[in-house]
Amino acid sequence: MFNIYQHMKANSEGRDPGESSTTGHDRFYQERPRTSYRKKKRRGACRRAQSAAELNHESIAAANKRNMFRMRSVSTDREDSEESGKQDEADGTSCNRTSSIFDFILSIPFRRGFARMDFSLLLGFLEENSERTPLVAQKIDSLAKLLFNKSFMGSSSGKSSPSEPTPSPKVDETSMENTVSLAICSEYLSHTSRYDMISPLASIGLRSTKHWFAVHDNSIKTDRLLTLMPLPTKCPIEPNEMTRALIMELFRALHHPYIYPVLDLELCNGHALAVLPFNARGSLKDLLYKSTWSDEYSRKYGSAGTGLPAWQVARFGRQILEGLLFLKDKGFPPFRHLHSGNIMVQNGVARICGLENTLIAARPRSWLSSVPLEHAEAIGLGHVLFEMCAGTDTDLSLLPDLLPAYQNVVEIIELIFGPRTPSLHELLISELFRKIDLREMKGSCLPNFSQRLSRSCLSLLGEVARRQAGAAAAPPPNTRCL
Repeated sequence: MFNIYQHMKANSEGRDPGESSTTGHDRFYQERPRTSYRKKKRRGACRRAQSAAELNHESIAAANKRNMFRMRSVSTDREDSEESGKQDEADGTSCNRTSSIFDFILSIPFRRGFARMDFSLLLGFLEENSERTPLVAQKIDSLAKLLFNKSFMGSSSGKSSPSEPTPSPKVDETSMENTVSLAICSEYLSHTSRYDMISPLASIGLRSTKHWFAVHDNSIKTDRLLTLMPLPTKCPIEPNEMTRALIMELFRALHHPYIYPVLDLELCNGHALAVLPFNARGSLKDLLYKSTWSDEYSRKYGSAGTGLPAWQVARFGRQILEGLLFLKDKGFPPFRHLHSGNIMVQNGVARICGLENTLIAARPRSWLSSVPLEHAEAIGLGHVLFEMCAGTDTDLSLLPDLLPAYQNVVEIIELIFGPRTPSLHELLISELFRKIDLREMKGSCLPNFSQRLSRSCLSLLGEVARRQAGAAAAPPPNTRCL
């Protein structure tokens, strides 16, 4: 061992000084001094707190004056202004009230999901201040006009150009309706902790007075669809707690595989708010036109749609027919709002929705307004069958073109629109529907469909049916409805 170290020492002494002393892995792995590139933060010298004797009294007095000025109220300004002349009092009061209006505007919170402030609060505040004194009325009016013009007619950047066209009164009226509906929906959500606003939706339906919102259900952590629609003048339902309890009892009893549930229905501020499950697939009309459910109605259905296979038309038709018969057995009034937009498709199952339209006596579409009540559901089913075959609205002149591919369906359509409209039970035993296998009705865990309604609930349905019969006898106005 001693000889080995002597040999290594001799080699090191006879090596060229320019040769590297590292070999093998050492020349790639070398420890470098650890240096930090971060500048060390200089620590300031510890400063002791000043005593009361060392403080600057002039600075303290100036700070107190600033705080007193910030906390001044309208009553304080009014007391100060009484000591001055009448002209100074009028000018000071109007200035202070104008500043308080601006402070109130800035205090209005912006809600998540939409960019506009809640103007219902602003309108109430302006009306309250305008009634106090006429000296501030002119400034309040000019301020309100400025805010509403910037909100409804201004661009998103807030800049206006003389070359820009003046918006039409229809656009301004639509903006006002959207703002009012947003305020009503926000008020409803503020009184319940179950739902939170996500965002308003576009006009996805044909009815121009109906508004749509996406909300989040905090109870089961899922999204819902909230609809808002003004109540008609002849609404048969009184907005009170007893009626609301009966409506919820009714919707719980209408639990069926081919009925789209209504989770909640509230009548407030002259509007009906309905909460429905969220369906990403959309309605049957969206399936036919291959459109996105959340797009505007005018954009979704501009072009012609595509018909479904004959077997799928027969299956959807039988499912819709079973849903209508279930409603009839429960004592529900004739459903005059049956169309492809009111049929939801979930996992290959067609489900009827829009039941709240019947309860509030909303006017149906034009072709169902003049139809007798006893034939309204069969006529509506005939329109849906034709649209599922042709991918467009009903045009009986196209039936010969549909006959080769949809022979049995065309026979049912001709029977429905013939001189004698068949009943729902007669359609059920037809060749097209009687051989359809309904696997959704064979589940072992299905609820009891024979659940009976209370006398109060049946009385409510009877009143709705009586009002519906009276409205059907009156001549319908020329309006487009959903």
